[in-house]
Amino acid sequence: MTTAQQRLHHALDALDRTARPGPAVGGCEHCYTAGQLAALAGPPALVPNGLLHSVAAKGPDHWEDFPTLYRRLAPRILRQLTTGTLAVDGPLVAARLVAAAWPDWHRADLVRDVLDAWWPAALADPAADAAEVLATLAVATGTLTPWLRTWAATPTPTADRHLADALDTWLHHGRLPDLRLGFHAELPAGPEITAWIATLPPRRIAPDQRCRLSPALDG
Repeated sequence: MTTAQQRLHHALDALDRTARPGPAVGGCEHCYTAGQLAALAGPPALVPNGLLHSVAAKGPDHWEDFPTLYRRLAPRILRQLTTGTLAVDGPLVAARLVAAAWPDWHRADLVRDVLDAWWPAALADPAADAAEVLATLAVATGTLTPWLRTWAATPTPTADRHLADALDTWLHHGRLPDLRLGFHAELPAGPEITAWIATLPPRRIAPDQRCRLSPALDG
């Protein structure tokens, strides 16, 4: 396990220690049975994965107290998200975290620690989808700046392979200048990412990609 992965697991363990049973859960009775709603009020560790994934994806209008429910389940949702076992897109989870006003939660600092630790772990993981992780982090926190700064300061072969893959994604159909991130494309990202790319050393970008980037960088 790398140092970055160790940091992530320590952050997840600290967040896990905040998990507690909660009050009765009121929710959409067309989507959830009484037994499922009762399970959601019990120990978070005992919520079945299928039910957890459903709650991770459903919007606030399905619940009487969405922020409280999402806060209680966030340790498990974030553990599965950051370890690649959650059957829900990261940017959708980010949108749900924003809807649940996670920065206002008690011990929101522990959520932030998980997000902060996830990025270097993803950049060091050859199997990670760095573009999706970046979109998730940027939407959840409302900013690209610290995540791009960390990427620029991580000139490793794995991070650069992730950069090449992300550039291919962003350049698809020439959409980089107008790029928006997020499940709902809610975060304008094109101008900041374009300006960031222009600051990177040429050696970090393949010649063919730099050629494809020229119109955006020159514009």
